[in-house]
Amino acid sequence: MKNKLNILLLSSFVLALTLAVWVYYQTTHRIGDIAFDENIDNSEFIVCNEDRITQYYSVETYYQGGEKTIKNELNKLINNLSFNESGFITFRFIVNCENSVGRFRVKMVNSDLKENSFKSNNIKQIQESIKRLKGWQAGKWKDESLDSYYVLNFKIENGKIVDIF
Repeated sequence: MKNKLNILLLSSFVLALTLAVWVYYQTTHRIGDIAFDENIDNSEFIVCNEDRITQYYSVETYYQGGEKTIKNELNKLINNLSFNESGFITFRFIVNCENSVGRFRVKMVNSDLKENSFKSNNIKQIQESIKRLKGWQAGKWKDESLDSYYVLNFKIENGKIVDIF
């Protein structure tokens, strides 16, 4: 009887320890976090709570006028860009609790979804154009403005941007 009780207690302890380690790892290592990088990020862009940056869809971060307004405003700023091939450019960034944007990260793929690089001048111009947009609205939870991640994708066909989503 003692042996069975010891095995049960040991199994319970191992299970509880495993669960505690897993929960700790999940809360401290979120995939997709954008940590500050002094080599590429503007030190003047400040987030309100470094430990609590949510996804835009969970706190309803948005742009005044919606996606249609984003497309119209960006198209005015970047309509003269031309690219050497087709593909997708994804910009991921933070909208902070003060409605500013920063900490941009870029991912580029070709039409076959293989990693790619487009002209760096074009990428910089798109990023600067996103920064110039002034209608960002931070997400809220219980009337508190929160920092959140946001994503904009650019579809390129035949050297031109054909969609922003």
